[in-house]
Amino acid sequence: MSFEQAIGPRIKRISNAMDRKRTRDLEDLELTSSQGIVLGYLVRNRDSSISPGDIGKHFGLSHPTVTGILQRLETKAYIRYAEDPADRRRKRIEVTERALDCHCRIQERFLETENRLTAGMSEEARAGLLALLDQMIANMGAGDAASKNKEEPK
Repeated sequence: MSFEQAIGPRIKRISNAMDRKRTRDLEDLELTSSQGIVLGYLVRNRDSSISPGDIGKHFGLSHPTVTGILQRLETKAYIRYAEDPADRRRKRIEVTERALDCHCRIQERFLETENRLTAGMSEEARAGLLALLDQMIANMGAGDAASKNKEEPK
């Protein structure tokens, strides 16, 4: 296979383009793409006790990366930390009213990007693409995260 036929560089280009678009779309909320994705996860799972380690496992992110994202979300008043009543050694992340107020707008903007990405594709083609991408993720050893991330706007 020649480099021109390689899949990896195309996936990277798509990922970078989506990241730039989502970050532009969230400028008015003072969020980056990564912050918006993590915040969406926190809002959708707000009734669960979520720790920084849980986020790292779910998204396959390193501890320093998760810490940086959460610090910025806290500084911007989207989240706060609380003691986990079940385990006082563990920090639980709570979303604020600001996060709840912005969640629908964030999801709408991410959905617009997703629709732009798949424009012109039939539902059958889209489903086939998702299956292929999940297989690629599993092939790279990230299968557990792939099955849990199917609802994530990536």
